[in-house]
Amino acid sequence: MTNTLVELSLIVPAYNEQQLIGSSLEILVQFLAPRYPHFEILVVDDGSQDQTARVVQQFSETQPRVHLLAQPSNQGKGRAIQRGVLESQGEYILFMDADLPYDLDAVEAFMAVLRSEVDLAIGSRHLKGSEIRGVPPLRYLAGQVFSLLVAVLMFPGIHDTQCGFKGFRAEAAHQIFKRVTIQKFGFDVEVLYIARKLKYSILPVPVRMTGFRYDSRINVLRDSGRMFLDLFAIRLNDRRGKYD
Repeated sequence: MTNTLVELSLIVPAYNEQQLIGSSLEILVQFLAPRYPHFEILVVDDGSQDQTARVVQQFSETQPRVHLLAQPSNQGKGRAIQRGVLESQGEYILFMDADLPYDLDAVEAFMAVLRSEVDLAIGSRHLKGSEIRGVPPLRYLAGQVFSLLVAVLMFPGIHDTQCGFKGFRAEAAHQIFKRVTIQKFGFDVEVLYIARKLKYSILPVPVRMTGFRYDSRINVLRDSGRMFLDLFAIRLNDRRGKYD
């Protein structure tokens, strides 16, 4: 990476995504290039066992604004995004899933919010203008129950902590992610908890979830239990001063 001014850094965590990562990167570059000439895409390969890293590396040879960060082993989505954020160069930092389940128009809404001096823009599937299409009922119900627990126990007023589409002003992102400890899916809650503790401003932004992968990496029963335990871990971390 160079020291050239970067306006927007987009972090894409990837694990065993060789079938789709190339097309996703094509879509992202075509979307970003005319809107944000000074952008970078950081694909963090989380120890994939397929050819994900090779596909990204080959893509980057013709697209110099796409960079591969390779984890030595599978460490979890939270750790992958943490590395991407801490190695990013942009004034504004966004992250999203490799399968691009959300309409990309939200990028422009996020950027408008962040440019208005809001520190965090977080995707929400529960606001006017949002949309959810094709999500299996059990997956949707589990998400709703977890979001309710989080709202009651941690974040009154934030109804969708788990949306995999979030944006940050760079200073806020680096201060938050250098304190993140959770490696798996519960990291979203920890990120928001740290943001509130550090008194950063947070604004939900409506997103349209119009794609859903049926080979999702999330196991509803197993991972819901882990994320619930993460809520207690976050409280314990705070009491031990890890977020100061």
